Amino acid sequence: MNGTAKVTVCGEVDVATAPPLEDLLIGTMNGPSSTIEVDLGDVSFMDVSGLTALIRADDRARDVGAHLYLSRVPERVARLLRIFDLDHRFSILA
Repeated sequence: MNGTAKVTVCGEVDVATAPPLEDLLIGTMNGPSSTIEVDLGDVSFMDVSGLTALIRADDRARDVGAHLYLSRVPERVARLLRIFDLDHRFSILA
């Protein structure tokens, strides 16, 4: 594995959209990339389902020796990460 894959997430990440996002992120880890950037800059809403998808994808990344990080995290998502004490779990780029 080498290189970086970028996944840009847009709109709402909720119970309907979180499972496909999780599948996409985990599927990305089957490719040649050892680093996955999850760009959340255009996310308008995220609930616990979205957080769960990110946690599961991060767990999988760790299992396969990849690195998942978040970029352009909107304040509303950053607040959610803080509420659930996940802001220290993820690598977050401005």
